[in-house]
Amino acid sequence: MAFTNDLRKTLTNATPLYVAAGTADLAAQKLRELPATIDRLRAEAPERLPKLREQAQNVALQGVGMALEYAVKARETYDGLAERGKTVVERRRTDAEPEPGAEAAAETEVTVERVPFTEPVTEPVTEPVGEPVTEPVAESASDSKPRARKTPGPRKAAPKKSSPEA
Repeated sequence: MAFTNDLRKTLTNATPLYVAAGTADLAAQKLRELPATIDRLRAEAPERLPKLREQAQNVALQGVGMALEYAVKARETYDGLAERGKTVVERRRTDAEPEPGAEAAAETEVTVERVPFTEPVTEPVTEPVGEPVTEPVAESASDSKPRARKTPGPRKAAPKKSSPEA
């Protein structure tokens, strides 16, 4: 019974029909006004064009400004993360270094020693290392070309040893 009452109320309510009729009438009115609006815009176009160009340039400049701002923010974030990573690596390095007095325990562990890179020695050699060179060394054309590096082929499996049959 409640379903029948709801259906009767829905079918007798004319509001949705009125909304549809009002929408159609408004659309028709705007379409009738459209030719006059187009003529007005055509007449105003020469006056509005310089202003529209200026607005377009302003929008473009704002876009460039925003792009630069985002680039600066990205760079700051990048630098901040790099600094944070540097701190983490330095902290890990100091944590990995053995403490004084822990040498007895370190004797049983295998450690990798860090060797700092140094600049090449530029001091003159005072004594000859080998036989003095009396002839100039000439480079051949084949020596000046970079040589292709040969890569080893696939490894062959070692032959399996068979056990003697009993």
